[in-house]
Amino acid sequence: MKKIFIITLLFASTTGFISCSDDLSDYNKNPNAPESVLPNTIFNSATKQYTDFLRDDFNSGRLTLPWMQYWGQNAYADEDRYLYRETTAESLYRNTYLVATEFKSIIEINSNPETAVAASAVGNNNNQIAASRIMLAYMFHRLTDFFGDVPYYSYGSDDPDFQALQIDVFLSPKFAPQEKIYADVLKELREAADMINTSEPVFTSGDNIFSGDATNWKKFANSLILRVANRLKEVDPATANNAMSAAIASGVFTSNDDNAVQPYEANDTNGSPFWLAFLDRTDFAVAKPFVDLLKGDTGSFGPDPRLFEMAAPKDASIASIKSNSYDRSEDYDDYVGIPYAFPLANTLGFDLYSFPSGKIIDPDYGEVLMEYAEVAFILSENNNWDQGEYENGVRASMERWGVAEADVTAFVGSLPAATEETVLNQKYVGLYMQPHEAWSEYRRTGFPSTLVMPGETITLPPEQAAAAEVDTYVFEAGQGLTDLPTRLRYPQILQTLNGANRAEAVQGLDGGDVITAKLFWDVD
Repeated sequence: MKKIFIITLLFASTTGFISCSDDLSDYNKNPNAPESVLPNTIFNSATKQYTDFLRDDFNSGRLTLPWMQYWGQNAYADEDRYLYRETTAESLYRNTYLVATEFKSIIEINSNPETAVAASAVGNNNNQIAASRIMLAYMFHRLTDFFGDVPYYSYGSDDPDFQALQIDVFLSPKFAPQEKIYADVLKELREAADMINTSEPVFTSGDNIFSGDATNWKKFANSLILRVANRLKEVDPATANNAMSAAIASGVFTSNDDNAVQPYEANDTNGSPFWLAFLDRTDFAVAKPFVDLLKGDTGSFGPDPRLFEMAAPKDASIASIKSNSYDRSEDYDDYVGIPYAFPLANTLGFDLYSFPSGKIIDPDYGEVLMEYAEVAFILSENNNWDQGEYENGVRASMERWGVAEADVTAFVGSLPAATEETVLNQKYVGLYMQPHEAWSEYRRTGFPSTLVMPGETITLPPEQAAAAEVDTYVFEAGQGLTDLPTRLRYPQILQTLNGANRAEAVQGLDGGDVITAKLFWDVD
């Protein structure tokens, strides 16, 4: 089949990972045979596949969730100390291209007159193309923010640097400069938003994220423009401001009803990534720096009732969390974070720290791709730290997590004035469970200001100190780092499979293919 042929060559040319279980007989099938699968089915599968690996226990749980000190591991401290596994970089790189082929195939089906008629039975052709372009822009934006220069695909572009996903022409694709990728992602999102016909559905079925609502897809594209352009504010303010002004005029998210969320099902087969991670393991707990911020022990906000929705009391068992049957407590003393990057964390009993709440360890927990709260915080920043948008962002975040209205009103009413620090610290709270974006924001801004830094001495609470038989420890980061990593290294296999193009990309990195090399927009 065409799809299998494409994926096989993609493995060979881009990442080189070919499973020993592949059926070799498929390679002899005609790669030009027409696809029989309708695009709505492909779209349904592709959005889930992408979120599955992006937010799973390795690519999120053992990478940016701990790096941003939302969570910590209770058995292995190495990855919390930035010594991440090579397989994580491989998975993020390889799987992005695999899923990207799916969205590209939807574009091709809807662009080809021979297949577009059948595709139109499940949605407007242009809308299907636009939604696929939006997802491709989302994915490549995320990928380039992990690594820097990467092979890049753009719909309808003849730029010679954009060679990805064209295996009939480029078996060893060039790595496009990140600056070009950013510019083209903004172009793709603008054009995709403008081509959407809001009077017709994107898909009549198969759209996990917005149930075919074209208006919401348009808002999603415009809201993503805010995210991407905001990253450019320090390096290309004119481009950033123009893109953001056009996006706002076209229409961005205005409430939680607009949020882009990948849903999951209440079962073990199609359950959410962290439900699956907790089926037979208990590797992750909520980290002390984040718990302390929400308890009001650090920062400038006082106690935050989102803690009760984001974490479970320390005496809640894993079984009760998974069944969401534990006694919910609103006593802040019942919540204790696991000490971050503590090498003796496995000496601490499960009743000495808080696990994620039953809202998160839930099979049908929806993974957020982008939400209104983030849009409000971006608007606050770009209106000289506007107080109203700052409050809108905090309120939206609290409401999405299910905080009682009276508590929302009281907390928002007591917020300190909007400044760079207060807005960006609250944005960090609002990005809980979206750790890749939080990491990018930290690299861009240096906030939140509440993270523990390498070399810092950390004092354990008395109960944890007694169990571990130590009172303090030093956060010793791997590889001598004094701050968070600023990128991921390219997967090692690329040195063999696409060595010349990888080497060219590495030449543009300050210091080479290292996790301390900064991306072009990281000027903080």
